[in-house]
Amino acid sequence: MTIEPIGNASVALYLTPTDLSQHGLSPGSLTLDQALELTREACGKAGIVLDGAVEIEAYPEYCGVLVFARVRPEGPLWFTFDDLEPLLEAALALRATAVDASLWWWEGKYWLSLPSEAEGEAAVCREFGSLRQADPLFSARLEEAGQAIFPHHALWSLCRHFLRLHL
Repeated sequence: MTIEPIGNASVALYLTPTDLSQHGLSPGSLTLDQALELTREACGKAGIVLDGAVEIEAYPEYCGVLVFARVRPEGPLWFTFDDLEPLLEAALALRATAVDASLWWWEGKYWLSLPSEAEGEAAVCREFGSLRQADPLFSARLEEAGQAIFPHHALWSLCRHFLRLHL
């Protein structure tokens, strides 16, 4: 088995036919559940922690199986923006989206929250802001110490109020 981290939430795993036969499997008979079990085993041996829901894609060929595994975040995705301008650029790029984002001000930064399933919108936000890893108590700390600017529909509200776009 060859395992390679891809970022901090994904891995690529290559399982040779020999690796599979040691588990009584072959590339053609491998199910997604078995691929997930082998991926968790390989990550454990490599010291890679896969906390949360894991999504996998497996590509079997006669020479082995290539598995891509990605941990899906359980809570919201948080992005920080140092200035209003990059935040407005992100809002403008996402003006047609229906995702319910929230916007906060805390510790001298704008904090934008997107639902974890908003992967496309998150990719756009990465172009303008920074993705922040939030611990389980982050939302509570933000609600206690931060200031809500737009608790719902933040992208739409930014476009409407600051960019004068009527959506």
